[in-house]
Amino acid sequence: MRERESRKNLLFSKIVTWPLSSWVTAGMKLVQLCSVALYVLSYCVVPFSDGDPAYYVIIGRGLLQDHVLPYRYAFDHKPFATYVFYGLWDKLAPFYPGKFTLLAVLLSGVFVAVGRVFGSFNRIVAFAILTVCGAIFDVLSGNTELVVVVGEALCLALMLKGIDSAKTGLFFLAGFIATLTVNVNYLAAVCFVGPVALLLFSPGWFRLSRCSMTIFGGVVGLSALFSPYFMVGHGALPLYFSMQRGFLSHYGATLSDRLLCMCWMTFYLALMLPILVGWFRHFPVQLSEVASRRTLILPVWFFSAFPATLLSGHPYQHYFTLCFAPAALMLAILLRENALPSRFALTPLCVTVVVCMGVEAQRNSNIALYTSRVDYGHIARLVGDARVLDIRTFHAVFYQSDLKPFDVYLFSDHIDILFRENAWKRYMEDLQQRPLYVVAPYEGCKRHVVEEPLCQQLQDHYTQIYAVNIPHKHKNGPNKFSLSLYKIKG
Repeated sequence: MRERESRKNLLFSKIVTWPLSSWVTAGMKLVQLCSVALYVLSYCVVPFSDGDPAYYVIIGRGLLQDHVLPYRYAFDHKPFATYVFYGLWDKLAPFYPGKFTLLAVLLSGVFVAVGRVFGSFNRIVAFAILTVCGAIFDVLSGNTELVVVVGEALCLALMLKGIDSAKTGLFFLAGFIATLTVNVNYLAAVCFVGPVALLLFSPGWFRLSRCSMTIFGGVVGLSALFSPYFMVGHGALPLYFSMQRGFLSHYGATLSDRLLCMCWMTFYLALMLPILVGWFRHFPVQLSEVASRRTLILPVWFFSAFPATLLSGHPYQHYFTLCFAPAALMLAILLRENALPSRFALTPLCVTVVVCMGVEAQRNSNIALYTSRVDYGHIARLVGDARVLDIRTFHAVFYQSDLKPFDVYLFSDHIDILFRENAWKRYMEDLQQRPLYVVAPYEGCKRHVVEEPLCQQLQDHYTQIYAVNIPHKHKNGPNKFSLSLYKIKG
């Protein structure tokens, strides 16, 4: 007992005499840990943080449940493999809150595991960098960019392993995976240009057989992916590409959006510059040496991905994940090599991460609040298996209530993008086909977000059976989660 008491007294005296600076440091670490925990947990309580993955699931459900190929169920301009991937994930994880965060965590783990091929680093540290610093780029939302960087990492790792082991078959697998990756997001084709060229055509690494096997793998991948279209026939594949081409011709950003996109991507690039400078200081470029050439893969991947972030012209932060992923590996490797940039150089990145964690947590809490106020289960029971016409309503109701779209242009602004001032005529054509149910913005006619001829059709032939008004927190009027559901009369 006396020995135990003496140990307690000794411990207490050490705590009391602990320097103030140590208390401050411990307190700061605790605050940081709590901030990270809140940031991660905020993603786990929402059905989605970014609406894009939810929309991909809707099309994936049409593919896997109703066996309707894109884009005859619902349209989006992403390639075919996107909907296969997210449709399969929806089958594996049928729950709603945290589904895409779990996907992001798994993909991040795979990316870090595969990334060890490019250098030695601590996996836990690299995972933390990708997911926590990735708050700037909304990594935990589980968007396609994270799927793409995992596919790119697998492809490049197989090529590097093929070079090391002289196994040409690995290049076939690399080509196969590259094709699937590009068909998740076309921007991957731009990202591949630099690192693939480095691995295939560098002196000493170039082999005609390697190039041939990579191309062959790509052709097999394309054939496997689009085989359902070949089996269906009747012009299904030409229609698939023509719908994409037609939409993308109208999807281009305005000049102001392009300038804003350039500014944001340049800002993100500036945050990454200390990592790039530190990398080239620690690993000088000597193309004649194989070991030096290997250290070029990650920075070449980074710089090849940067133009891809600018192509659409839209200033969406998740695009920069294409660059950030290889930069996260570089930072983890530099930490292992004791070659980190100075704290001063990394301060802008750290400050931005802290701010973005707070912003993302606040946004997620708002989404959790908004979705809790809509009775999606009740809507699902009212509608059943009937197809629902959407007039400029946020697609959350289709995702949460598992509704079937009446018009293939389901996304809230797709018809406006395609038909512009004639958008109302497209909606009128749909209404004249008498869909059983219509979902529209809350008080859309009163607020003039639905055109008068459409309002007249709704008034004459439909009855409102459910409505929910969710006000904006920071401005007047209902937010995008608000809606009105109508049923045809008679």
